[in-house]
Amino acid sequence: MMKEKEVQINLKWVLSVLPVNLIVIIIILAITSSFEGVINGYVLGQMSNIAFHNFANVGTFLLLVFTAYLVTYVSAYLFLLTNQKAIQYLNKKLKYTFFTSDFYQQKGLSVSSSDVINKVTSISNQIQRQYFQPLFNLIQCLMTIISTTVVVLKTNLLLGLIYIILSLLSMVPNQIGKKRMNQKTDSWSEYNSSLVTIMKDIFQGKNEIRKFEVKNLFFKKFTHALSEEEEKYFQLNRVQFSVQFCAWMCSIIADIIPMGVGLLMVAYHFGGVEIGTIVTLSLTADHVLGGIREFSSCQTQITSTKNIRNIKILKDDTDQAVNSTSQNQLSVNDVSFARDKKLIFKHVNLQMKDRDKVIITGDSGVGKSTLLNIISGQLIPDSGQVKFGESPIALSDSVLISQKPWLFKGTIAENLSLYQHFSKEKLVKVLKEVHLWEELGTQPLNFEVESNGTNLSGGQAQRLAIARGLLRKKNLFLLDEITSSLDKENAEKIRTLIYQLPIMMIEVAHNIDFNLVKKYKIKIYTLTKDGIIDE
Repeated sequence: MMKEKEVQINLKWVLSVLPVNLIVIIIILAITSSFEGVINGYVLGQMSNIAFHNFANVGTFLLLVFTAYLVTYVSAYLFLLTNQKAIQYLNKKLKYTFFTSDFYQQKGLSVSSSDVINKVTSISNQIQRQYFQPLFNLIQCLMTIISTTVVVLKTNLLLGLIYIILSLLSMVPNQIGKKRMNQKTDSWSEYNSSLVTIMKDIFQGKNEIRKFEVKNLFFKKFTHALSEEEEKYFQLNRVQFSVQFCAWMCSIIADIIPMGVGLLMVAYHFGGVEIGTIVTLSLTADHVLGGIREFSSCQTQITSTKNIRNIKILKDDTDQAVNSTSQNQLSVNDVSFARDKKLIFKHVNLQMKDRDKVIITGDSGVGKSTLLNIISGQLIPDSGQVKFGESPIALSDSVLISQKPWLFKGTIAENLSLYQHFSKEKLVKVLKEVHLWEELGTQPLNFEVESNGTNLSGGQAQRLAIARGLLRKKNLFLLDEITSSLDKENAEKIRTLIYQLPIMMIEVAHNIDFNLVKKYKIKIYTLTKDGIIDE
């Protein structure tokens, strides 16, 4: 049974992914690398107290300053390295989460590969740039704000407070623009996904596009989608830059007003403020202001990713190995299915026992392939139930073979075993059972299959898929128009092979070999909108 939960990529998630010792190191380095503004203020404040005729004092002072700067910048360097290591942990977990969440998706028969690729690449990279990195920068900004605030207030409490209070203005634009930032991010994400889908469709159908000489029309569609995606990205950045510009204007105000107040205090000899105090506060408080400005910028980036950081996770609690040899009965009980509120079929009933073989035929579009996908457990019916033995059907109960079976780049042995452990003897045995052993060279198990099995014939690919099921002793084989793209001779070979196997079989077919049907006593049923009719 599929269970859904929502995972939010937030601070709690980040802390759960990162090792504790790495978090501690990042915090320590954030503190020690935040002292640049403090050192600047300290140096300017102490220069007037140095006895320049005493070279020992001057040397000691310069050594202390050098050491302080060295510690600060070495810490900043190490802070960057540890940040990158932390982001490596987070990226790996994030991309794995995106990948696995869509792997179990059951809306339709599968999730578009372009959507998964978009999440694992584009969306993940956006989260890295605009959430993970700013999150670590926030830590350093916060430490900078704290350390420089202490120095500012210690230098002159009243004027220091004025600097700090006005510095908070830089955060106002971010709060005002937060909602619009989220809207623009969602809009760009939607258009980016659409562009990726269009590119995938065009490249998959490029031969047909060239054959029918419609390249310009599809290029026009791509160009239009590209322009829309880039326009949405521009709008997203324009909002970000506008918010940032407003924050800069607030920063100017936060710089000028305290400076003017300080000059008035000097003129009227108020609060013990001198020109040196203003210079020290301006330089030191600038780091408070810069820290707040950077803090605001990071917060803006983090806010912009709020909606794309919610991931729906699907877990399959029933996807476990089943001992198929113990299952000897299939029951399809009153199954109905509709797509987009349009009824495909209703009241479908079918009972089969061990080694029964049936062919289901019917008009095009009546839902034969849909019924197979329901029986295989890939689709959930709107009503009714499919049981295998005493339990609801599970994905692991059957082998579903289509016209174009799934094959991946790797050896025959890898495509058979799917990286599970099987002895060489078992692999050889099933290859011989499906008559592939003699067709794949001198070392069939090491034969290199290209992606999608492009270097195998249709019949060879289907027999390899059959061998997968035999290797795992599956008892239920579901065949979806597997001979429609084969010539008569190969179609007969495939069917003869399957019909002889000691298995339970359901074949969906338009073209039926009645000689084989009669020879192997195959039952024929017709699927209609109102159920199954026995021929």
